[in-house]
This record gives sequence, structure tokens and C-alpha cells, in this order.
Amino acid sequence: MKFRILIVILILVAAYSCSRKKAVKEKAVVSADIVSADEMKSILVDVFLAEGAVGVDDVYHHDVRYYTCHYYNYILKKHNVTADQFQKSFDYYASELDVMEKIMTDVIDDLSQKQSQVRNE
Repeated sequence: MKFRILIVILILVAAYSCSRKKAVKEKAVVSADIVSADEMKSILVDVFLAEGAVGVDDVYHHDVRYYTCHYYNYILKKHNVTADQFQKSFDYYASELDVMEKIMTDVIDDLSQKQSQVRNE
């Protein structure tokens, strides 16, 4: 009797484990319109650098909207991404909080590294 209960428990655990792996795998399949997490990180690093540049240049340039738009268009072109594709990707990653947290941690790490390089020069 105990042996049968043990076998049933093992089968249930195995079935649950397989169904979880399938759900995770299905979640990992992303639309072709969504840029990869690494690409999103690179885009966001450039966006934050552009925001910093516009903030510094704000004293000299009164048309902040023009320069911000110019930088954003350049960044999207550099990464070969459309504005719609970026927005869909951002919305997707914002809904996947664990992935977005990892992306933002990597963005902060990259920006900190760039800041250190500039300070050391």
C-alpha cells in the first residue's frame, strides 16, 4: 500500500514538473516584434545616455523636445528598431517584472561602468 502511494506521488510530481517546464517554455516564446532582452538593455543604455545629454545641453538649447526626438530617432535607427517595435517590447518587458528588473540592473551596471571609464580618463 505504501509503495503504491509513493508511486502515485512520484507520478504526480513528475507530471507537475513537466507541465511547469512546458509553461515556462511557452512563455519564453516571444513575438517577432519583441526585441531580445540584451537588445532592450542596449537600447535603454543609449536612451539614458541621451536623456543625460539633453539634460546637460538644456542650458544651451531651448528646444529640448527637438533634441530628444532627434536622439531617440538616432537610437532606434542605430539598433534597427521601429518606434512601434520598441513600445511593444517595452510593454512586454514591463509586464514581465523579473525580466525587466534584470534588464534594468544590467543597464545600471553598464552606465556605472561607462561613468567609471570617463572618470578614469
